[in-house]
Amino acid sequence: MANDKVAVVAGVGPGIGARFVETFAQEGYRVVALARNANSLEQIRAGLSATAERCVFWTTDITDQEQVKKTFVRVRNELGPVNLLICNAGGGVKRGSFLDITPHDFLKNLHGQAFGPFLCAKEAIPDMLAHGGGTVAYIGATSSVKGLAKSSAFATGKFALRALAQCNAREFGPQGIHVFHVIIDGGIDNMPLGEDREVKPGRLDSRAIARVVAQAVAQSRDTWMHEFDIRPSAENF
Repeated sequence: MANDKVAVVAGVGPGIGARFVETFAQEGYRVVALARNANSLEQIRAGLSATAERCVFWTTDITDQEQVKKTFVRVRNELGPVNLLICNAGGGVKRGSFLDITPHDFLKNLHGQAFGPFLCAKEAIPDMLAHGGGTVAYIGATSSVKGLAKSSAFATGKFALRALAQCNAREFGPQGIHVFHVIIDGGIDNMPLGEDREVKPGRLDSRAIARVVAQAVAQSRDTWMHEFDIRPSAENF
């Protein structure tokens, strides 16, 4: 496994984050799962069963510059240079009237959804430049492109993430780094690891989202996709 590609999933919860870890481990990557909550990471490790042997689970607050720097140093020392970065951080979503959103709420979302991914990309992209390329996937939401009435804090962070993705793609695409932004436009049925059942009607399957992102990561350089949205077939357009 020493020569396997290395994937970092920044922001791993029990939903799509866990499925990104599972899918890319199955694709042959060594996967680094990062989250603030150690107990959540331990539950994901247990849920992955044997697949967890290809993964490491490190408690990291991606909005803390020193923690991010130390974590990526550890990735390089223990696993090697980063080939794939998936930024999936949520940022502490708080819906509510603009008049009720506090400055703390606003900054917490902005830090989690844009500043954290910025810090991670600052560490990962130099690895990719030095080793012939790589991929950065930024995971967005409906609020990345549509500001709703009670999403002032959440949407601002997601808009910023989309801008970061566009800027990165234009700067580093010519240098062999595929940067793309995924708009998850719908409610997700977060199937727990190890379960297999029908997805609830009108909901997105967290397993399928991870597979679609893996397909985008595998694209050849002459057909790179920069942005796409994933939505359920039953959505009312």
